[in-house]
Amino acid sequence: METRANYVAVGAFVVALLVGIALAALWLASAQFGSHGTRYDIYFANVGTGLIEGSPARVSGVQVGRVIKVELDPENTKRVRVTIEVTETAPIRSDSVAKVEVTSLTGGAAIEITAGSNDAPPIVQAEGQRYAVIWSKESGIQQIVDTVPQLVIKLNDLTDALSKTVDDNNRAALATTLNNLAQFSASLAAHSDDTGRFLSDAASDAHDLHQTIANLNDTIQKLSQVTVQANTALRDLDGLVQDNRGPLKEFTQHGLDELRHLVGDTRNLVSSMTRTVDRLDSDPSSLLYGDRRQGYKPQ
Repeated sequence: METRANYVAVGAFVVALLVGIALAALWLASAQFGSHGTRYDIYFANVGTGLIEGSPARVSGVQVGRVIKVELDPENTKRVRVTIEVTETAPIRSDSVAKVEVTSLTGGAAIEITAGSNDAPPIVQAEGQRYAVIWSKESGIQQIVDTVPQLVIKLNDLTDALSKTVDDNNRAALATTLNNLAQFSASLAAHSDDTGRFLSDAASDAHDLHQTIANLNDTIQKLSQVTVQANTALRDLDGLVQDNRGPLKEFTQHGLDELRHLVGDTRNLVSSMTRTVDRLDSDPSSLLYGDRRQGYKPQ
């Protein structure tokens, strides 16, 4: 009997302890989210399967509240209305943005809210709204999930296109191409010596071409030097003309006439010398005795 009484006492103590812990948890929850909480509505196109009532609401990763309601929007059934309750000191401002984030591989989710800036005003409850509304955006995971069906459709389209492309005719053409390639490889292997000589000749020709290009470059450099020297000579000639502009002008005005007379006199002199040479050639003695055809003239 005494041992049984001890068991009853221990069981009663354990039950009392569990009831106390439950009451303390309820008291803490009511103290945190009861009369001192602030509620907000958030609208999403889709929240997935992990967001439920009681899911945490966090600001910059720190839990400040919880989800108290997840339901379709009565005014627009194509979107989901999520109601959260957070502490009054939560830094939620008009520039805060909420999104659904997956918290575990098992599918748990939470509401993640960006902290508002200090100079941003608080969110004001508009007329006709139950609570103030926090702007929302899709999470990266949700965007990937939404993209998967479109990716599957595109993969199916690609598979169908490949199936249509690789038909019997195309497979036959591909087989013919591979056969021709095999024959070409065999022919190339059979004439490997000729191919080696061809490659050797090509290498020699490439070397000769390289040498020719080098010689051409040298010629171009020399031509460039000649061009530079020609430009220098032209500049010197132009300077000479500029320095002797006055004498050249005097020569063109007066010297040309004198040169013309000199040329005429020179032409006459050359004509006279030509006649003299012709006469000496025909009668050399005339140089010593004069013209004997005139006869004797007495004094």
